[in-house]
Amino acid sequence: MKVKHCGLAKAAFLSVLSGVLLMSAAHANNPPPTIKADAPNRYIVKKGDTLWDISGRYLDSPWRWKEIWATNKQIKNPNLIYPNDILILCVIKGKTLIGVDTGEGCAGVEKQLSTNVAVNTVAVTSTLNSIPAIPMSAIQHWLDKTLIVNPKDFDTTPYILASKKRNLITGSGDKVYAKGIPLIVGQRYGVYRKGELYVEPKTNKIIGLEVTQVATGLVTATESNGVTSLQLTDSYGKEVREGDRVFVELDNAIPPVFYPTPATVNRGGMIVRVMDSISSAARGSVVAINLGRNQGAKPGAVLTVYQKGPLVRDVFDNDMPVRLPSEPTGMVMVFNTFDDISYAYVLNSELPLRVGDQLLPPPYL
Repeated sequence: MKVKHCGLAKAAFLSVLSGVLLMSAAHANNPPPTIKADAPNRYIVKKGDTLWDISGRYLDSPWRWKEIWATNKQIKNPNLIYPNDILILCVIKGKTLIGVDTGEGCAGVEKQLSTNVAVNTVAVTSTLNSIPAIPMSAIQHWLDKTLIVNPKDFDTTPYILASKKRNLITGSGDKVYAKGIPLIVGQRYGVYRKGELYVEPKTNKIIGLEVTQVATGLVTATESNGVTSLQLTDSYGKEVREGDRVFVELDNAIPPVFYPTPATVNRGGMIVRVMDSISSAARGSVVAINLGRNQGAKPGAVLTVYQKGPLVRDVFDNDMPVRLPSEPTGMVMVFNTFDDISYAYVLNSELPLRVGDQLLPPPYL
């Protein structure tokens, strides 16, 4: 059984890998993205719009939006869109493109494309108030204070031993004492709460520990017995408890702007957790997936979700059980990556998405 299982796993891996490679290699030769039949010729961007929603107004495959976006070479961030921008659908040199109307219609869009601009004259645009790829409010918690760390490293950090007032629950303004390796006086540290432990489903190997920052503290004194005094300066919606861990605040760098693009991961993956839920995810939910930086996942990477087909009985063949094919049921976009885990936002779903659902890059065709 073990040999058979390994053979199946290897075959599945090779199938996924070859699909990804073929998709990348064939990209240049693929037909252009399909414009929706009811796509507007003119659209005024509104506050609250997202890049994914706007792409979906024009394209049947919104993850291919960059292929029809008429970028302005004079702008450092030519893909940024702002409220009140007027998007127009143009056919330029036989190619269908979408661009920002500068007042000259499609002639202006064509002029932007044909302008030769020296590198040192490229203008810089602010990302402030630009249209995000997805609603930032839906993912902010998972961007700011929640991280995936190595559990072995986490367990070696100092822990909260007690508070000055000897109360079990403390917050901003209180003094607490940590015990463990000496901390640096005058240095700010984060206080982190242990959370979900992540395990790779196929190998049962631990691949990460989720931790949430609950406070920030300033070290005021250290003692020879390993006890450090911290004055809590900020708290983040949760109290500090005995047993919470203390270490340097981790800055998980997130790009200020990211765009939906087909994932280029080195294998398929699966949903391993539905955040803030015990069962299923729908559009607007956040999920954890077992694809991280080590597998090529990047912020903005779009993946198609497949659910395993149901097991049915073939009444014409002695009630033999037959597994129906897996079918695509939704799409997710990665927005925060760690070594072997990423957080992803559910862009759309036809059915509730569940732990164990498979993930593959979206097909171009």
